[in-house]
Amino acid sequence: MIKRAVISVSDKTGLVELGKAFKHFQVEILSTGGTAKLLSDATIPTVSVSDYTGFPEMMEGRLKTLHPKIYGALLGRRADAIHSKEAKDYGIKWIDLVVVNLYPFQKVASATKRPTWRELIENIDIGGVTMIRAAAKNHEYVTVVTDPKDYPLIIQKMKENPENPFDDEFRYNMAVRAFRHTAIYDSMISQTLSQYDWAGGEFKRKTFPLYHSVHGKLSQELRYGENPHQKAALYRLQEPLEKSPLSESLQGKELSFNNLLDADAAWRMLSELPPASTVIVKHNNPCGVGTGAKTIESYKRALTADSESAFGGIVAISGVVDQDLAQSLIEPFFEIICAENFTVEARDILQKKKNLRLILIPRVQDQKEIYQASLDTKKITGGYLVQEPDQFGSYNEGVLGPDAQVVTQKIPNEKELQALRLAWVVAKNAKSNAIIIADEHQTLGIGCGQVNRKFSSESAASRAKLSKAETKVCASDGFFPFADSLDILKDAGVTAIVQPGGSIRDNEVIAACNKKGLSMIFTKSRHFLH
Repeated sequence: MIKRAVISVSDKTGLVELGKAFKHFQVEILSTGGTAKLLSDATIPTVSVSDYTGFPEMMEGRLKTLHPKIYGALLGRRADAIHSKEAKDYGIKWIDLVVVNLYPFQKVASATKRPTWRELIENIDIGGVTMIRAAAKNHEYVTVVTDPKDYPLIIQKMKENPENPFDDEFRYNMAVRAFRHTAIYDSMISQTLSQYDWAGGEFKRKTFPLYHSVHGKLSQELRYGENPHQKAALYRLQEPLEKSPLSESLQGKELSFNNLLDADAAWRMLSELPPASTVIVKHNNPCGVGTGAKTIESYKRALTADSESAFGGIVAISGVVDQDLAQSLIEPFFEIICAENFTVEARDILQKKKNLRLILIPRVQDQKEIYQASLDTKKITGGYLVQEPDQFGSYNEGVLGPDAQVVTQKIPNEKELQALRLAWVVAKNAKSNAIIIADEHQTLGIGCGQVNRKFSSESAASRAKLSKAETKVCASDGFFPFADSLDILKDAGVTAIVQPGGSIRDNEVIAACNKKGLSMIFTKSRHFLH
């Protein structure tokens, strides 16, 4: 039976409902400050921690629960005769349930208005963390709750079995969650404070903290990894970092390791393209990209860009899949279709393919915010690399970036500039070395992941030659080290090229473009993707 609980929460969501349940089951509530006031205002009786300990809150609330009558009540082993005697001798009453959540340090740290050093320090919880750890350590006797989302479950269990609502397994699982809660909290404090330096008596922020933490929770075990002989699992980032481009699976068999990688690559590219765009991804690379006034236009362009490679790929659409689009999507073989929404009519059509996965993704605007707020990480043996996301060079960022400069005698026309913008975004999202040939609305040829730029040019050109598009331009994620690729591109119909520049042979490449009547833009920024 739960006879006594201590409640001290910063997030008061669901608190009154929980307090009413405790009142109904005659649970004595020990509480502090604003928590006690909210409960009392709801006519839920509480005993102040100060009255229980005989020691007042002091130092502006910094000292409230740190007292032997609290921690002895949490840490004592009730079956131990010595512990029980000492508790009785010193007036310690056992606490059966701890409901605590912590000062909102991360919310303050990540606020739009950058916090002061004092604001950060004052939002570091001490007593709450200590109570959680004490209760979790002694979970043989004490149940600990740190998340308001668990309150309904607590209430339900008390209703089902008032005498013994929480068994050993439940208390253990809650303890594990509690330790994780404090571990994430402490690591966020460490990471945030290590991102600041004292310099000349000022609190200055660095780009990279001394400590960087990644917290994931097992979401599901996957069928296998990149290959069937490899085991794999999906971990979701934990709050306050809990974001995912895959918000909901609507139908189809379980997602695989490679499915998730490809879907992630697709939504990253969508976040940089205009609304109603379509991206088809295969093996973590784009094989077709299309734009248009309507999603069905962009899809058809993305598919015709390379329908052969699209077989078995993943389609991602920044918009709604309606009946007409669904009729087109059902014909080829795709593993997954990702979209912002599906109409009822579209769902009826696509359900005919039971193994086809349908995934809801956030709106493109939300995706961009998610991507920009995170750091990219890549695993290496014994550690991992961290970098800022490559935000430079999106479709709507000027023409091709603030430093873009025409370096040839021939200047690109408006249609070529529009096509160059599209090709540049796709090049940024394809594995290096990347060569993308496109018109204003779709990719025409893609060469990526090759060990030299000439091979990539040959791959992209072989596909682009099949297109009768009036406009053909090329984007290269890195500079051209030699002029040998230009003949390949011109032969495919390319008339304008965008590349970072920066090679010791830039002058040779520019001269070759002038000789062949090609226009070329240097962006002075490259987009390698490994």
